[in-house]
Amino acid sequence: MSGPESVAFDCKGHGPYAGISDGRIIKWEGRTKGWTEFAITSPHRPRFCDGHDNPANEQYCGRPLGLKFDMRTCELYIADSSMGLMKVGSRGGVATPVSTGVAGVPFRFLNALDIDSDSGVIYFTDTSTKYHRWEYVRAMRSFDHTGRLLKYDPRTKSVSVLMDGLAFANGVALSEKKDFVLIAETTASQIRRLWLAGPKAGTSEIFVKLNGRPDNINRNKKGEFWVAQNPSKPVKLNQFGEIIESLATPMIVDASDVLEFRNSIWIGSVIQRYLHYSL
Repeated sequence: MSGPESVAFDCKGHGPYAGISDGRIIKWEGRTKGWTEFAITSPHRPRFCDGHDNPANEQYCGRPLGLKFDMRTCELYIADSSMGLMKVGSRGGVATPVSTGVAGVPFRFLNALDIDSDSGVIYFTDTSTKYHRWEYVRAMRSFDHTGRLLKYDPRTKSVSVLMDGLAFANGVALSEKKDFVLIAETTASQIRRLWLAGPKAGTSEIFVKLNGRPDNINRNKKGEFWVAQNPSKPVKLNQFGEIIESLATPMIVDASDVLEFRNSIWIGSVIQRYLHYSL
């Protein structure tokens, strides 16, 4: 595999699943079968896509970044940087579009998502309205501030903009009580919090400043947040934005995703050729 950006497990606890650089979503089927193809995001996928590692091909092959299963329906939702917000059923196959743009602006660089397990509402990030994913170096060097936090409501099938003007909007995670959502601003080396409920609803603030560049964010069962960083090591935050743990190990390089699942840690990397797993 190449570039497993994020990690997911389905509603039965099977997996892991990972989206890789050639546009496929693959699933671990155990030591006998190994990794198998689960889904693709490009409906007219050219033959040259399989096994490619050329970012310029993402516009044809797709590039699945954020992955999350809706635990109510067992559907996999995908933030594909080129194809938009998509979903595929529990048996996999060709994913179908949920949304390809909002407010007249087509998606160029969708990145991460999280799902409200009660309502099915999806919170997802659009890293830039100016640059595509394969232009991420230019986006970072120019300190692009066109990133957005978006919301998809499955009841109305509509997408709305919750925040804009974000600095390389990246990882997103909903709080345990669903009263706020966190958004990683990679080039600003910070995580921002948007309040969804309570007296501060609709307002945002800096949740934490970090030494590295934050990528994906995942909440564990205790309500804590794992944050992948580059080039710094992944850290775990409490609900107050305090660092309570750091994965300081030389084996973890270029982490883009840290997922705690059944007392194990799974670490993905958008540029490496492996998933790191530890008990």
